[in-house]
Amino acid sequence: MEQMVEYQNYEEYKQAVNAVLNRTVEDFVLTGYLLKKGRDTDILKNSGYSNVNEFAWAEYKLEATQVSRYIRINDRFSEGGYSPKLQEHYQGFGYAKLALMLTLPDSVAEELTPAYSKSEIQQVKEEIENEEKITDIEVILEGEKEEQRDLNNLEKAIHQLCMDEPELYLQLHETVRTTCGTQYLKEILAPDGDKIYSVRPQGAGRIMLYLNDEKEEVTLQIVRQGVKEKYTWDAILSYLTLITDQEDGRKNWEEISGQQFPEKEPIAPVQPKKEKKRKESKVVKAKSSKSKKQEEEKQAELPNDIPGQTEIEKDFPELLPEPVKMPEIQKKEPDCTGTMQESEASVEKVVDNSGEIQESAINTEAGRPQEQVDNSEKQNPAGSRWEYMKTMGAYAAALYMAASMKEIPHMMLGSAEYWKKWFETKVDENGQE
Repeated sequence: MEQMVEYQNYEEYKQAVNAVLNRTVEDFVLTGYLLKKGRDTDILKNSGYSNVNEFAWAEYKLEATQVSRYIRINDRFSEGGYSPKLQEHYQGFGYAKLALMLTLPDSVAEELTPAYSKSEIQQVKEEIENEEKITDIEVILEGEKEEQRDLNNLEKAIHQLCMDEPELYLQLHETVRTTCGTQYLKEILAPDGDKIYSVRPQGAGRIMLYLNDEKEEVTLQIVRQGVKEKYTWDAILSYLTLITDQEDGRKNWEEISGQQFPEKEPIAPVQPKKEKKRKESKVVKAKSSKSKKQEEEKQAELPNDIPGQTEIEKDFPELLPEPVKMPEIQKKEPDCTGTMQESEASVEKVVDNSGEIQESAINTEAGRPQEQVDNSEKQNPAGSRWEYMKTMGAYAAALYMAASMKEIPHMMLGSAEYWKKWFETKVDENGQE
């Protein structure tokens, strides 16, 4: 019987756990490597199995999806992409985390460390996916905030973070004004060593800020372009110094945000039983850059009554006369002599000719004599789409463009020549080509 292993302290115990986990992950990578050999070579030639999927299921009950996952893990995380050995950077993650990280771009996965839990990696994945759902034209239509227009990407990210997290700003405000250097700043922004802040400055898209208190540099990633930039902790401190210049932190926040400092929620009564403090997530998700009202408006469909259209009945009711009453032709009934006689009752029939009056009013408004109107022409050209959109308000124009995006090929959104032709296209008074 094997003797039980005794561990002298936590560090010794943790090293033992890490060794097992690392070995397990190495085994997954090795498994993927062996399956690739079965796929890419003739090693199964005399086995009776036609392919590696058939072999894996018959011998080990591994389904084709599992085989594929093992192979993809080896492709992505082994040395050189075809090796039995795991890359050093990914040692310690575990199979579940690596399987989840397969869905992340390389530029994101390489910034993660084993300290991130599976749920935190899932949060990072959701941030990336949420940004992918937003089109480039929607980002453009958001427009930049005036106070962020002249800031670099790091300054935009820090400014937005402070606006999204007022309480964090107060901590930073006190730290910057009462301490020197970046050590205390690191303790606030990355209290557990690693931290990811996701922010979404208006008109700039999502920005991920990867922090590690042991590194002298911080990494900033513009998600939409996949572009990374490196900054120092001193650069963060320098910008924070500019936006913490007043003694009162709350008033300072209100001045740079243009909003009233939010009040804290009432503290719940103390419970008899002390609850364990919940661990703070290493991932801070981005707040929406739009107000609740803007979110509701975004969901509204393109209105039928686009500015620039004229409806006589709604806009000029005074042009419509009262309905004309005309006598109905009197019925004649034969009398006893056979002669047709007029009925004693004279019935009045209401004739509504407002349709003809409205058409006449439209023709008059257009400056054309009624007799020159071609009734077969139902729409009057309004010129180019650019001229048409200049008659609309900003939000109506945004809705009009958003509706049009559904019919525009995605690969053409970045073409200036395409947009030039789109704006120059002739449209009718309803904005239709």
